[in-house]
Amino acid sequence: MDRYEQALRQAGQMIFFGFDGYSVNRHALHAIQHTHLGNVILFARNYQNPGQFFALIRQLQHLAAQANGAPLFTAADQEGGCVTRMTSGVTWFPGPMATRAAAGQPQLAQQVGEAIGQEMACMGLNMALAPVADLADDPDSAHIGSRSYGAAPQACAPFLRAFIQGAQRHVIATAKHFPSIGGSRVDLHLALGQNSRSPAQLAAWEMAPVRAAVEAGVHAVMTSHEVYTGVENCPGTLSPILLGTFLRRQLGFRGLIISDCMEMQALCRRVPAPQACVRAVQAGVDLLLICHTEQVQDACAHALAQAICDGVIPRARVEEALGRIAAFKARLVLPTACPSPQADPLFARNRTLAQDICQRALTLSGDPDLLRCRPDERFLLLAPPPAASTQADELNRAHGLCEAVQAAFPHAVCTEYPYPLAEEDLPRALAQLGRGPFEKILIATYNLHTDPGQQALLRAVQAAGPPVCAIALRTPYDARWYDTAAAQLFAYDYTPPAVHAIVRAMRGAQPCTGVLPADVQAVLLREKERSTGHVPTDDVLH
Repeated sequence: MDRYEQALRQAGQMIFFGFDGYSVNRHALHAIQHTHLGNVILFARNYQNPGQFFALIRQLQHLAAQANGAPLFTAADQEGGCVTRMTSGVTWFPGPMATRAAAGQPQLAQQVGEAIGQEMACMGLNMALAPVADLADDPDSAHIGSRSYGAAPQACAPFLRAFIQGAQRHVIATAKHFPSIGGSRVDLHLALGQNSRSPAQLAAWEMAPVRAAVEAGVHAVMTSHEVYTGVENCPGTLSPILLGTFLRRQLGFRGLIISDCMEMQALCRRVPAPQACVRAVQAGVDLLLICHTEQVQDACAHALAQAICDGVIPRARVEEALGRIAAFKARLVLPTACPSPQADPLFARNRTLAQDICQRALTLSGDPDLLRCRPDERFLLLAPPPAASTQADELNRAHGLCEAVQAAFPHAVCTEYPYPLAEEDLPRALAQLGRGPFEKILIATYNLHTDPGQQALLRAVQAAGPPVCAIALRTPYDARWYDTAAAQLFAYDYTPPAVHAIVRAMRGAQPCTGVLPADVQAVLLREKERSTGHVPTDDVLH
C-alpha cells in the first residue's frame, strides 16, 4: 500500500457518508470500497421498516469489514419529536421539552434516552446524534424551540445528564451543538448566523449545557457552524480556539468531536467543503459528516488524504483522531438478529411510554371547557399540516391534526391551511370563519414567528367573536401572539402521539397535567414586557 492510499484510508475513518436508498447501491459501494469511508449517517430516506433497516446496516457493516477492516459508526438524528428519522414500526418518542413538561424530574428523560438507545441498537445503529444541548432562550430561533429541554443552563442540565446516561447504555450519545445554535435566527443549512457574545459570556451561558454533558460522560459532541465573532471570525467547526481551548482544555472533553454536516450551503459558500474539512480536522474535529453528495464526499476524502501526506494536518493530530475513533469502535457490539417490534415486549413498553409522556406533557391554561368538545358539537378547527421548519426536520408525513379531529368529531368544521401561509392563501383560510355560527374556534399554530400569514390568520380568528382556544403544536413561544385566546394548549410536538393526545384531551378522556417549564415562562414574560414597552431592569435570563 503506497503512502497516499494509506492516507486515504486514514481520511476515510474520519468521514461519515450519507446516501439515498433503502438498500446498498452503487454510491454506498463506492464510498466503502473505493473511497474507504468508514462511517455512515442514515435518514428517513434510508428507512422503510425495522427489518429492511437492519438488513441494510448489516450489509454495510459486512462490506466495511471486508474493505477496510473496521466496523462503521452508524448514526442517525433520533432526537424524538420533530427530528426523528425512524418512525414506522418503531416508537416515535416525544421531544425534550415535552419530556420535561410531562415530568418535571429528570428520571423520565433517562427512560426516554434508554428507550431510544435500545431501539437504535436493536436495528444496528450505534450512535445517536442526540441529545440537543442548545438552549431555547431565543423565542425566534430557527432551529431549537421544543427540541431543547429549556431556556436556562441550570434547568436543562439534569435532563441532559439523564438522557445521556440512559442512551449510553446502548449507543454513543452526542451532545449538540457546541457552543450553541439556540440563538440562531436563520436556518444554518442556508445561512451562517453570528453570535457576538464574549468568550466569558459564551462559557457561562451557551457552553454550560455541554459542560454538563461532558461531566455526565457523553462520548461525542457535535460542533456548530455558526460564527462566534467574540472568539474567532470563522464558523465554529473551523475554530481551534472553540474546539481546542474551550471544549478540550477548559471543559475537559476527551471523547469524539463530530462536525455538523459539511455540505450545509452556508458553510460551503464561505469555505468550499474539501478545504473546510481540512480546516476542521486541523481545528480538532475527529469525525466529519458529509451527508448527501458522492462527489463532495470523494473530494473531501482526497483533500484530507493529500493534507495528511503533505503534513498540512500534523501527524500528531491525525494519530490523535484515529486513536480516539479506533478506541470507540473497539467497544462496538453488532446485533445478530432483527427485532420484531409488533411482538417484542420492549417496543410495546416504549410505545406506551411515548404515548404516556405526550399525554402528560399537554399543558393547558385558561378555560378548560374550550378544549373539551361534545361528540355532536359544531366548532371550527384551523390547523396546519406537519411540515419541515428547517432542513433538520423530516415531518412530511400524514398525521395532521385536522384529519384526526374530523374523525373524532364529525360535526366539526376542520380546515387545514398551508404552512407557511402565503398571502394568496390567506383569504381561503379566512373564509372558513363565515361557515358559522360556531360555539368556539380552535386554532392550531406552528412556529408563528416564521410565518406572517399565520399571524394574520390568528389575529382575524381572535377578532371574530366566538371564544378561542389556541394550540401551540411545536414551540410554546407561539403564545406571544395569543392575545385574547381564552384557552391555550401547549403540545410541544407535532407528531402522531402528540396528535392522539390532543384528541383524547378534546374528548375529555385525559386531563392536561403538563407544566410549562419555569425558565420558558420567564422568556415569555420577558418578551411580553418588551412588547408592551416595560423592559425589566434585570434580564432574568442573561
